[in-house]
Amino acid sequence: MRTPFPLIAALFVFCNATLVSLPTASLTQRRELEINLNDPVFKEGVLTTDRGGVVIGEALRIQAGKVTYINRIEEGLPVKKIIAEENLLVEYAGKAFVGKKLEFNFLTRTGTVWEGKTYIDVWFIGGEKIELRADGSYHIHHAFLTTSEDSHSLWDIHAGQVNITKDHFLAANNIRVRFSKFPIFWLPSFKANLRFFKDPPVRYKIVWDKGLGPRATMRYRIYSWNDLNLYLRLDYRLKRGFGGALESEYFSPDGRTAFVTKSYGAHDKSIPDQEGPRRFRLQGLLDSRSESGKTLFHMTWDKLHDSKMPGDFRSEDFEINTQKQTILWIHHLEKNAFATLRFQPRINSFQSLNQELPLLHFGIKPFVLGKTGIISQNNAKAAFLDYVFDKTLRAQLPSRHAIRLETQNQLYRPLPLGPFTLTPHAGIVAIFYNNNPFNQSIGQSALSYGADLNTRLYRQVKGTTHEWMPYARFDGLSKPLAQSDDVIIFSLQDGYSRLEQLRLGIKNSLFTKGLSPTFALDLFTYGFFAGKSFHRTFPKAYAAANWNLPSCALYACTAWNFRNRLLDFFNIRSLWTVSETFAIALEFRHRSRFDFRKADHENFILDSERPLSELLHSPLSDGRNTFLSHLYFYLSPRWTCHFESHQGWGRRDDPSYTAARIELFTLLTTSWRLKISVERTPNNFRFGGGISLVK
Repeated sequence: MRTPFPLIAALFVFCNATLVSLPTASLTQRRELEINLNDPVFKEGVLTTDRGGVVIGEALRIQAGKVTYINRIEEGLPVKKIIAEENLLVEYAGKAFVGKKLEFNFLTRTGTVWEGKTYIDVWFIGGEKIELRADGSYHIHHAFLTTSEDSHSLWDIHAGQVNITKDHFLAANNIRVRFSKFPIFWLPSFKANLRFFKDPPVRYKIVWDKGLGPRATMRYRIYSWNDLNLYLRLDYRLKRGFGGALESEYFSPDGRTAFVTKSYGAHDKSIPDQEGPRRFRLQGLLDSRSESGKTLFHMTWDKLHDSKMPGDFRSEDFEINTQKQTILWIHHLEKNAFATLRFQPRINSFQSLNQELPLLHFGIKPFVLGKTGIISQNNAKAAFLDYVFDKTLRAQLPSRHAIRLETQNQLYRPLPLGPFTLTPHAGIVAIFYNNNPFNQSIGQSALSYGADLNTRLYRQVKGTTHEWMPYARFDGLSKPLAQSDDVIIFSLQDGYSRLEQLRLGIKNSLFTKGLSPTFALDLFTYGFFAGKSFHRTFPKAYAAANWNLPSCALYACTAWNFRNRLLDFFNIRSLWTVSETFAIALEFRHRSRFDFRKADHENFILDSERPLSELLHSPLSDGRNTFLSHLYFYLSPRWTCHFESHQGWGRRDDPSYTAARIELFTLLTTSWRLKISVERTPNNFRFGGGISLVK
């Protein structure tokens, strides 16, 4: 028979002359203890049951098959505690525990769980005895840590004593890392932040490279505390011996700062029989932003022993994505102004680089001149630039350096003309160099002028809106004050030439509800009225299109060369999610030798300044064809496959090539993922496998 809870509560108050409540250490409010037991027995201040029950208090919930609640005076002192066992489940201070037996003191808000276990994120933590503390922390005797729910896991960590704070900081001593119950590593002490402890403390991987043979790598976390992690990596190549690395990671809790480094050395070579000294690579990245978001800080460094290091260690294990740059970049934005500071030195002697030592770019927010409606836009740059060449070119190309001061000022005003909008613009760019190829100071300047004319027409048919936008944009540059050969060309911003170009086009867009736009097509051409390379006013016609649907997308762009009667370039890319288990991406790229390689594809100053015959015999003329494919699909509920390929042909003086990679993934347990990869490139064959922890 089940005794009603109100009767039990009233009896406890009467017999003990005290409230049955659970005090808290962190909250001023008290919550009365709720006791719900099946068929309880009450005797001398002790309430017991072996039919199961639940006890709920402030930040506490206890559920067990056998429950004994004691609330009485013993030897003149109050006693208020609970003993629970059999199918035990405890929720305390936001954490869940299971175990064999619990004793909890409501007066001190401390307790003990025997043969207990809890979890944090992907980690299962337990031991012979777990001591619960009033501040939410707990201490574990003879502890273990693993990612497996099963007590018989493939690997685990054993420790004599483990202390875990309420913020999930772990401190342990006498650590033994075990694999299949066999100890493989020992540490006297260890600290870790379990909130970021998403990877196993020890990670292994084996990769097989053609020529270089197998490589085994082990990564071990040696320190983890307060969002900072330090790792040691050990590599062994059968033919080349050992290599090692020190890695660090810091990610601030607020997400505003990230700091990552990878520093390693090895006696490994890309050519098996190559001999030489040991080699190294030191990489780092620091990104941070201010609390207001107005100031951004970015810094990377990448010190290489030699130019072949990135290729020899072509793996995510050795890459932070610094793009081989060493640069400091600070950007600050205010309501009416901005400023950017860049510092980019060369630290690798084999690189050619335009050093910025430093460069300051600043400007003010565009503003309207009185009541004229004319908008003024202004910015300026100041820099010391030093263009240095790699050691193989220094004899033929000495370094070039100069102080460079630049200002850019532009005026523009939108003018409504019926359904059209006309926006004329005019401006000036002025640059001062304290040095040039003839060791003289020199000034450079040019006037810019032009106008933009466009209109928008709409038509709606059955829920679809068609936007039709014809446009014309004319841009002109006056003859520059100095010729290009009289100034040092540090970058694209130093090359000026007389230019008059007109872009004519029609852009069509289709909009439907929920997709904007569904389809877009831009047809346009450029007309040139000054230049050495163009033999007709409108030498090429361009088209750019994209088509977006819920499960697929298509992007394409092309240009037709009227003079040579061929496609200057043609790029098409398709993305298609075929089903829940299969997705595919295909891309084809074609570039003729008349489509020159430029940082800004639609900047035609180079085309106007240099004759076509000269450009065709330069590295800028580089025709090629490329086909890319990416496939991702489920083989079974536990197996997935990712395939990608890269094929290239039609490049001058280079043979055709094919590269492919296939990766298989499977879940070994609820938290461990196995990866098997095979990669084939023209010069290498790689086979690898690894195990990683997933959430």
